[in-house]
Amino acid sequence: MISSYLCRLVVLVCCTASHCTTRNTTEEDTDLADDPRSEQETNEAKVAQTNEGGEKLLSKVKMKKMTIRAVMGISMMVTFGGIIYLGHLYLCTLVFALQCFIFSELVGVRKRQAAEKRLPLFRSIQWAWFFVASFFTWSGSICDFVASDPRFLSSHSTARLLLEKNMMVSFSLYTLLLMVSVLSLRKGLYKYQITQYTWTVVTICIVVFQTQAVFHLIYAGLFWFVLPSSLVICNDIMAYYCGQVFGKKLIRRRFLELSPNKTWEGFLGSAFFTMLFAFWFSRYLCSYKWMTCAPERITFSIQSLSCEPNQMYQPQTIAQILYEMIPGLPTAEIFAGSVPVLKAIGELEICQAQIHALSLGFFASFAAPFGGFLSSAIKRAYGIKDFNNLIPGHGGMMDRFDCQFVMFLCTFVHIRTFCQAPLTIEMVLASAAKLSITEKQALVMKLQDELASR
Repeated sequence: MISSYLCRLVVLVCCTASHCTTRNTTEEDTDLADDPRSEQETNEAKVAQTNEGGEKLLSKVKMKKMTIRAVMGISMMVTFGGIIYLGHLYLCTLVFALQCFIFSELVGVRKRQAAEKRLPLFRSIQWAWFFVASFFTWSGSICDFVASDPRFLSSHSTARLLLEKNMMVSFSLYTLLLMVSVLSLRKGLYKYQITQYTWTVVTICIVVFQTQAVFHLIYAGLFWFVLPSSLVICNDIMAYYCGQVFGKKLIRRRFLELSPNKTWEGFLGSAFFTMLFAFWFSRYLCSYKWMTCAPERITFSIQSLSCEPNQMYQPQTIAQILYEMIPGLPTAEIFAGSVPVLKAIGELEICQAQIHALSLGFFASFAAPFGGFLSSAIKRAYGIKDFNNLIPGHGGMMDRFDCQFVMFLCTFVHIRTFCQAPLTIEMVLASAAKLSITEKQALVMKLQDELASR
């Protein structure tokens, strides 16, 4: 079941040819080209162009870089697929680890060694802010999940107490850290420390608060984590190839001053192919219960999921889907008329999830790339090519996940708005479990009166 899915993901990522060289500086403002090369690569290119047999040498250099990208891309996707197979909690652990790596890369952009030597605990305070923000977001998500399970609330009193008081714990940590941060200010370094704290807050907003919904996405069903991730990857790949094939041939106007190498053909072409991929890939994922079933508990044990698939993952006619999604629409009259084409369209079977996927594909094509543009602006501002050289051929973690952050946030808003009921029977039972015996009896009586009055 999973092997076929993993193979398809591996094929996708092998093509993600992103920038692979790294040049770290601490300049405040630079005017770098969109694809600057290191001194060594520049020398190799000059030798290749001027000496006999230079074209062959240049070809070898390019082949070496492409091979590194492909090998590392396959390795990352195999690892990612293996973690998906292990289960939901392992995937959450991976996301938190990625948050730590990306936070380290972003705060390191503005690091100045001379000032850091005079502030031995300053970096620790920055990390403390990150962990407090992470505790607040992750514990809140876990609390929301277990709050809908009456069994957990009735059998885990200690855990329930900790989760119910997570906001007070977070506020206490925030207050303590605020006091420590103010006391850490040193004369002569006020400006540097304040700007660093400001940058820390911005980084936390990018890395932590934009991904606060990831837990909800994973435990709503892996479909809602794998699909948006794949859409961003597909859009990135197709933007590269459409730009290479059609770039500046149809529209000569520059697409974006921030990234001169990007073209309108690449941007619009990738949107077209991303929408096609969203419609097909979502239907493919709907056929696997491992993707659509939501787990009932949080555990590291590997468990198989079995459930009755939600109606949105099951094939229905377009006419029926439109009738359910837009009750006031005269669906029967539209598709039962004398126009054969409309009647044939109404009888086509798709899944509601495919319509949701098209909406996410639209966002991944026209909004999510701006997360990458912001990342490019940060790198230009500080004169670096990549945030890190952690992954050979792919740069750092931020280079790989800059568009994913806003995509996850959009997916969470989408499923909360269009796919999930704001209140379920399980939520009501979980809330009722917190009431006293007298309050429960009063609730039952009011429900009986409500039913009798109807």
